[in-house]
Amino acid sequence: MLHDLQVWLVTNIIAHSPVANLMRTAWAWPIFESIHFLGLCMLIGCIGTFDLRLLGIAKRVPIAAMHRLIPWGILGFAINASSGLMFLLTEPDQYIYNPSFHFKFLFITIGGLNAATFYLSSYRQIFGANASLNPPLRAKVIAAISLTAWVSVIICGRMLTFYRPAPCLGQQSSLLLQCAPAPERGARQ
Repeated sequence: MLHDLQVWLVTNIIAHSPVANLMRTAWAWPIFESIHFLGLCMLIGCIGTFDLRLLGIAKRVPIAAMHRLIPWGILGFAINASSGLMFLLTEPDQYIYNPSFHFKFLFITIGGLNAATFYLSSYRQIFGANASLNPPLRAKVIAAISLTAWVSVIICGRMLTFYRPAPCLGQQSSLLLQCAPAPERGARQ
């Protein structure tokens, strides 16, 4: 069932992509790669710095001051999501069938759920009336998971170019397709 969903997504994105022609011009892809990198710098720079502060680095800097960077990190994530969508809409088969993309998406989800966990479980302890300079152990674990997740996103994003999906040979036994299925006869390429 997931295999069929992947094939349907690729087929429909290729048939209806509003940005593919723009992205295939001489400068669009490199410009969006640069924008994607700048968004990544904002995301990891801001979120990573806050996570490192929660882990005990730069104890002289108030946690609240570091937390003011979070909106910039969220802006970086929005830039990355937008520019990443442009890549996906241009070459969907190179992403949707790619195991590195599957893992990248998994680690982005872990990073997002981890951030929600922080705000639901530790935020009040750190920024409440009885806040201390040393965050609780739970916040430190969340910060370590956050750093691990976002570094893993970077690694998986870099690995996208090395694991291009090849044509499918035989029956796929994995949960998600990791190869490009042969187009159906009569299907438009």
